[in-house]
Amino acid sequence: MSYHREVKIEVRATGLKAMREKRGLTQRKLAYELGISQNYVPAIEANSRQAGPKLIKALTNYFRCDFWDIFEVALIDLDTTRVQLLGPKNGASVR
Repeated sequence: MSYHREVKIEVRATGLKAMREKRGLTQRKLAYELGISQNYVPAIEANSRQAGPKLIKALTNYFRCDFWDIFEVALIDLDTTRVQLLGPKNGASVR
């Protein structure tokens, strides 16, 4: 007997807005600084788009922070829509 559940993985930029605002940056200014479309930052903050690996690296380098300071990883069970948040292995909480 085989047991298989389909899950979707999302990397959500849940801390990006706070990080950006803390530094007094507008969405437009951050997009300019990173060399990306000015529409991309608000879409990432609203979770309507996800940052790819290159942008994730650019954001953590730009803000000089850890991945978990900006992002959370969510596993979404496509059958039940249950969400499980994944965090760092050291036990620090995911925001």
